Amino acid sequence: MILVSITGFSQQTVVKGKVVDIETGETLPFANISYVVNGQLYGTVSDIDGIYRLESDKIFDHVTFEYAGYKPYTVEIKRFTTQTVIAKMESESISLPQAEIKAKRRIKERYKRRGNPAVELIRKVQKNAERNSLTGFDYYQYDEYSKLELGPSNLSDSLAAKRYMRGLDFVCDNVRPSELTGRNYLSLYFVETLSKTYYRKSPHFLTTEVTDSKDVVFSKFMDFTTMETIIDNWIGFVDVYQRSVSLFNNEYTSPMSPIAVTFYHFYIVDTVNYENENCIVLSFTPANQMDMGLCGSLWITNDTSYMVKKVQLQIPKHSGTNFVEAMMFEQEYKKVDSVMIPTKYSLVADIFYLGAAIHGKRTGVFSNIEINKPMPEDFYSGKPLKTHDENYYDHRDDEEYWNAKRTDSLSEHEKRIAEDNDRLMRNWKFRLVTGTAMVLGYNYLDCGPIDIGPVFNMLSYNTIEGWRLRFGAKTNTKFHKHIFLEGFVAYGTKDEKFKYRGQFMYSFNKKVNNQWEFPMNLLTVSYEHNTQVPRMGNFGFNFNEDHDRLGRSISRQENLRMLFVDRFKVMYDYETKSQIGIKLYAQYEEQRPLGELVYETNGGKIYNPFTTNAIGFQVRFARNERVQQLHQYRYPLAGSVAPVITIGYSYGGKYLGSDYEYHKIQAMFSKRWFFSVLGVADLNITGGVVLGETPYPLMFVHRANQGMYYDDLGFNLMNYYEFVSQYYVKGLFEYNFNGFLLNRVPLIGKLKLREIVTVKAVWGGISDQCNPMNGNERLFKFPTNADGEVQTYTLEKEPYIEGGIGIANIFRILRIDYVRRFNYLDHPEADKWGIFFSFRVKF
Repeated sequence: MILVSITGFSQQTVVKGKVVDIETGETLPFANISYVVNGQLYGTVSDIDGIYRLESDKIFDHVTFEYAGYKPYTVEIKRFTTQTVIAKMESESISLPQAEIKAKRRIKERYKRRGNPAVELIRKVQKNAERNSLTGFDYYQYDEYSKLELGPSNLSDSLAAKRYMRGLDFVCDNVRPSELTGRNYLSLYFVETLSKTYYRKSPHFLTTEVTDSKDVVFSKFMDFTTMETIIDNWIGFVDVYQRSVSLFNNEYTSPMSPIAVTFYHFYIVDTVNYENENCIVLSFTPANQMDMGLCGSLWITNDTSYMVKKVQLQIPKHSGTNFVEAMMFEQEYKKVDSVMIPTKYSLVADIFYLGAAIHGKRTGVFSNIEINKPMPEDFYSGKPLKTHDENYYDHRDDEEYWNAKRTDSLSEHEKRIAEDNDRLMRNWKFRLVTGTAMVLGYNYLDCGPIDIGPVFNMLSYNTIEGWRLRFGAKTNTKFHKHIFLEGFVAYGTKDEKFKYRGQFMYSFNKKVNNQWEFPMNLLTVSYEHNTQVPRMGNFGFNFNEDHDRLGRSISRQENLRMLFVDRFKVMYDYETKSQIGIKLYAQYEEQRPLGELVYETNGGKIYNPFTTNAIGFQVRFARNERVQQLHQYRYPLAGSVAPVITIGYSYGGKYLGSDYEYHKIQAMFSKRWFFSVLGVADLNITGGVVLGETPYPLMFVHRANQGMYYDDLGFNLMNYYEFVSQYYVKGLFEYNFNGFLLNRVPLIGKLKLREIVTVKAVWGGISDQCNPMNGNERLFKFPTNADGEVQTYTLEKEPYIEGGIGIANIFRILRIDYVRRFNYLDHPEADKWGIFFSFRVKF
């Protein structure tokens, strides 16, 4: 009887649905939904679209709906179940004396800020925000237990009867309706996390250490280390007291922001007694529904402290946010020593992502909150925003350990996820579907200890090789925890030559998923026999970037200048937990020019091959940078605003067959700024210099693009080998308005387009000693075309400049850029303007 009683009380009653007018069907925003327990009134309010969700572990049998001008509507509900109730409210008739009213037109009452008690209330909340927020203390720390589940949604009620579900019908017993939309979903990914967070006000310090993690996955490409940063950016911790709220890779204006009174409309909708606190319910919604803002409600204590007792946030249905069909975030606070401390939170979202419906839910419980108890001073140095205990994954399969550590119990639904997942992974039909999805999303085919790919590099086209066929593979941690192998074989139908690359990698750290996980301690030895496009990589001296992606096969001009290289390289990557990366490398390379490219000196000597060597290092400072890692590539996440500084040096000497000696120095700075509703700006500044008498292939060949796919880091109207520099400074600037302008244009605003402005420039030059146009017999002649016209130039006269206007979010994934070149238009084959495309998946 005791066990039955505990089980009953641990369940929750969930009532969800919509509040509408019974005659017109029009939704009723900000309606009050309440229930009474032991004389205490509890409840919530509907959002701007009339949608509501009420969740409670208390015992009650009736829910009452109230709205000004309508009769109260009371409905009986079932305890400890999830149910959908559409509240159809009837307008309340009032007898009035007969009167004759004449009006020329109906004037809608305008929202006023002056004299509005709701505006005055939020200003008082903002004024007291620092003293009521955790960040107002000098120090704090707390423990957190969180749960996250993800899975496909919009599943049919008759799913079990489908022919393709034969052998999989057992999962239908764990299909549940979404708390927001009512659509059925099945959780396939589930992870539990234990962590500790530490804060210091001045100098500012904030870090979270993940102490334990336990996950249930259906693909190694969705393991905890791969998904953690992505999920944190999608549905991370929300502090409503901050000026902005980070959700789904976007920065939304918080109701506590100084501009909130202008950006939002505020309404006082009710006063309620919520958990023994008399509260004013303050609702808000964006003044322009097309803007990327939030709507929701704040439960504010009805006293002079103006504390936030509860937060409820949603994304308006017509906002500029992509893919999020419905979202509800709730966070509760408890008063401790005259301040409100967050105790738990819940975020539920239904996402329609590129044709796939996904349901996600994240909940968290805070415990052991300590205020103004500082750690030792050395604790606050050299830690990034998030770290992982060395043994955070060791207790993954220890259920007794987790039963002792959990501060929130697992539901029966959550307990079944692991059991169902094991059975699913043994079914060939399920593995085929998920494998196809992972190929599209991660570019590799999962074959146990070996991954086949990259898939989108298996077929491509270029002028020199013709159709290029490539097969590649790499090992993963199922093969070995420290040793990793990677390689490919390719063949060109036009040049009829085989190409290949092989890599041996040894990680001194034991890895969970792949060898490139942060922090790296990785030794790489590679040999490559392959073609390449002569252009600088992301930092400048990385020439081994793959050119054979399928998307680069479409070109605005033929590329008749390529290289065939034989390269042997040894590289060591080491990263500290404070996000300082150190790279040491040494390489030997033989370059053979292809097509119209000829390595000939002014003295008549032809180099084929041209032998070079280099040793060097690179140091990268990226404290608090947040990135998404897909195999060896790391992509900065939208919410990452940390500056990144990179410094590099390399030396090439007259040994191993090289005839030239040089020193190459480079530095780079990149930074992102958020301007709330006005958008996002990105700046990248790079500069470098080469010292010594060197031919142009050893200088900086500026990153050009002759394809039709837009290159963020390159010059899209510059041709390959068009400009080289011995010293240079490059600046790339992009401003994304996030729809701030187009959202205000009638009809166009409904398309949720996002406007972008870009400006790119590079200035440089070559000293007289290294300029081949001065007749130095040891230097290579600049490339020429078939008519003998010089095709390569320096930049002493003026910087090369191009600018563009882009429209992004077309069909939610497509971006089109119009790019215009502003100078050096007299060069042969120079395009004055061009249209480029790219695919961007962004919330």
